[in-house]
Parts: sequence; structure tokens; C-alpha cells
Amino acid sequence: MVCVQGYTVKQSSATILEAILKKHGDIAANCVLKTDSMRSSILETLCELVKQIKANDVPEKLQEIEKRVSDAKAINIDVSWLEAHLEIVQKRKEYTEMYSLLVKKKADHLLDKKAAQINLRNRRAELAAAEERSKEAKRRVELLQLVAKNLTDNFF
Repeated sequence: MVCVQGYTVKQSSATILEAILKKHGDIAANCVLKTDSMRSSILETLCELVKQIKANDVPEKLQEIEKRVSDAKAINIDVSWLEAHLEIVQKRKEYTEMYSLLVKKKADHLLDKKAAQINLRNRRAELAAAEERSKEAKRRVELLQLVAKNLTDNFF
């Protein structure tokens, strides 16, 4: 345990707490909790949240983190700076989800396009075969007409 500006926290949280206090001042100055040990515990929790955010370990735990920040805010700990970061993380999460959805839709579209191309090739092949059968039938009809004309000419 290490003392950082009057707050006793774990060694692993000390540098983060020092940075927070240096940048934002004593964020626990207006805290409704009167004992330093309780304030220290809350600040240490906030340091852990900052570690998770820095490690980008937030999207899966975002709701839990937001609840903890809300709890800290409820006891008058100044967490406005952290809320701004969480808002950015929330937007990044939304954009990531939208991007994933777009990628999936694009993949689905490509599969549909390939299926349509295969279907078109098959239909063209069927059409070519039908045209060939039609030509053959037309030749037979013409041949039968010639045979009929020849028979009629020979009869007269």
C-alpha cells in the first residue's frame, strides 16, 4: 500500500491515482464519505476502471463500469472526466457494432450476387439449349414442308 496525497491505495494504482489527481485535482474533495479509507477504496476502484479503459477491456464490461462510475458520482466524486471517456468508448462500441453489421451485410450481398450470377448462367444455358431445340424443330418442320411439297408435286 502507498499513500498518494492522503489516500492509501495499492502500489499498482498509485501512478494512475497520481496522474488523475495531478490532472483533475482532488476528485474526492466533495465526497460524502467521511473516512479516508472509504474514499481511498472508491479511488482505487476508479483507478482499476481507468486500467480497464487503457487496456481497451471495456466493451464487454461497459455497463458494469458505467454503474461503478455512477455510484462514485452519487457520493460526489468528480468523475466527469471519466464519463467523457466512457462516452467515447460507448460511441466506439456502437461504431464497431455498426461496422460489423455492414461487413456481414456486404458478405451476405456478395453471396446473393454469386447465387444470382450462377442462376443467370444456368438460365442462359437453358435458353441456349431451348434455342437449339427450337432451331432443330424449325428445321424438321421445314423439312416436312419440303417433303409435303415434293409429294404434292410428284402427285400432280
